[in-house]
Amino acid sequence: MKRIFLIFALVAIFGLTSCSDNSEVKSDGPVVKCFNGSFVGYVEDNGVLTFKGIPFAKAPIGELRWKAPQPVEASDEVFEAKEYGLPGLQSYDEGEVASHGDVSEDCLYLNVWTTDLQMKEDRPVMVWFHGGSYGWGGTVDPLYEGKYLVEEYPDVVLVTVEYRVNAMGFIDFVDVPGGEAFPDAPYLGILDQQQALRWIQQNISGFGGDPNNVTIFGESAGGGSITCHLIAKGSEGLFRRAIPMSGEICLQHTPENYKKTGQAAKLLAATNCTNMDELMALSEADLLKALNSEAGGVSAEGIGGKVGDFNNWPMRSDERSIIPSDGYKALLEGKSKDVDVMVGIVADEIRYWAHLQFDPSDEESPLGFYYEWAKAKVDGIKKVGGPETARRVDESMNYIDPDSDEWDAKHPGIWKYTEILNNYNFRLGSITMAENHSKAGGKGKTYMYVFGKGYAEGANKGEDYMKACHACELTYAFNNLVYKDGAPFDSVLTKRFSNIFVNFARTGNPSIEGLDIPQYDKTDRSTLIVGRDAEIYVEKNPLPKETELLLPTYHEFFLKK
Repeated sequence: MKRIFLIFALVAIFGLTSCSDNSEVKSDGPVVKCFNGSFVGYVEDNGVLTFKGIPFAKAPIGELRWKAPQPVEASDEVFEAKEYGLPGLQSYDEGEVASHGDVSEDCLYLNVWTTDLQMKEDRPVMVWFHGGSYGWGGTVDPLYEGKYLVEEYPDVVLVTVEYRVNAMGFIDFVDVPGGEAFPDAPYLGILDQQQALRWIQQNISGFGGDPNNVTIFGESAGGGSITCHLIAKGSEGLFRRAIPMSGEICLQHTPENYKKTGQAAKLLAATNCTNMDELMALSEADLLKALNSEAGGVSAEGIGGKVGDFNNWPMRSDERSIIPSDGYKALLEGKSKDVDVMVGIVADEIRYWAHLQFDPSDEESPLGFYYEWAKAKVDGIKKVGGPETARRVDESMNYIDPDSDEWDAKHPGIWKYTEILNNYNFRLGSITMAENHSKAGGKGKTYMYVFGKGYAEGANKGEDYMKACHACELTYAFNNLVYKDGAPFDSVLTKRFSNIFVNFARTGNPSIEGLDIPQYDKTDRSTLIVGRDAEIYVEKNPLPKETELLLPTYHEFFLKK
């Protein structure tokens, strides 16, 4: 355990809330006694109490590398909790802030924002799992700063969680000599999150939180993590509500997908190792060097290069994983029927990847690479889905708003191809999740939202076309008007949208003043819409022709992926 803080100076007494007894520790900051020690936090400039870098599991190093997380040991020591723990080991990525500084195998820490520790009333707990394609990211990203949400809603306790990513959190050693001793390696990041939720169940009352009213939420890989917990063995009873944001069940891999990426083989090649004993003997520095090495090569799509770029997602497999092969079926059969769920997507998800592939040096065709990529992806959907899927995709193109602009003029149909990808990568899976959870017939409520307020003008490159792209709603959900990143934020919308999340966490009903939000079901598909003009309203069965044509093909397509 790190950063032992021996307290000698008694500067001020903030009091101690105990998870196990009523003893007191005097310090120069707020103190909470937990199972694994007393943690000293600090007071933010807005009055919020902050605790950072609290360990929720033993460090997954040495013999625990690539092993399931182990519970922390009991302790009566006092520790400083004023700095984030380091993000998990990951390769450098220009777009991932967490990868720009120090990273470490020793990464299983969480952060808590709360208010008055002496409040007697238990408060709803919101637990955040960050995104990053399961390969990158970390709680240090200022996008996930928690003090603004808790300042606006002081009855909420917010937690953000670090977990293992990339080859340390999601890798399959089945074909590596000695790999049979590491059966959990393909979904360690999910097991890390489960362990964090167990720690929260045991200790969050000390921060004023109610362990019986925990809402987990996350976006992208974080949203995919949420869907894993809805269906995974070992996640039962650890939370009451869930908000998967752009994180459908499709954000998982089969064992066959793992073989296609060649992730383990690339790691062996980059480290000159031949078996698990040799991999286990590597230093952290050698592993990081391997993830950043160019030994990965470049894929047929022109992506990759670094070994760390070939990261995998949590494995779904009836035989080898805690996650079933067909998560949509598990939802329909009632795996999480008593959990309140609010499924969310943004209107223009895939335009985020258009941004990543924008080439400002190509004055004639700066979106040319993305255009060809998108067309190839749609052709791939038609090939995998078969003739009937191909027919329906082609017909649906007739009902998609062409969104004519300068980019469509240069690349005819670019946004139609994009909308097909929006459907098969995010929208259809979200509808399937919402429908199946609703039809399961449990006590859990079901809601769905589509966020359409995004980039209207860009700070750089061609961001005027990004619109409501992947991840654009995060600052609104966190009530974080400080982190702008070039987007034209609306302070009124920020408060209303974050209020929707908080109300859902409080009671399971996201309705806000002046807007009753009905539950989602297959009959009318009532969906909360955040429009491009920042208006919030409810619409029944949005994009009906796309849904009618494409949804019948989705489940079979998913099973073939």
